[in-house]
Amino acid sequence: MVERTLDRSRLWAVQTPQTFRVEVIRRALTEVRRRQLIFTDDTAACELIGQPVRLVSRVAPNPKVTVPGDLPLVEMLLQKI
Repeated sequence: MVERTLDRSRLWAVQTPQTFRVEVIRRALTEVRRRQLIFTDDTAACELIGQPVRLVSRVAPNPKVTVPGDLPLVEMLLQKI
């Protein structure tokens, strides 16, 4: 059941994959494991260690291949390069 509707003018749509320096994400994920927490997002892990996270505005898609059905989109985008 819907409990409430959020004001969408104050929300951001975030695309994955997200990018972090390897030493930062390793430190963040180590801390998540140490505290035995569960995060579904790498950004939340970085926020946990106090790492500032910056949004980068982008018009073009930022595809991630997760399932075989993602490949046609990525192939099409690569042909345009």
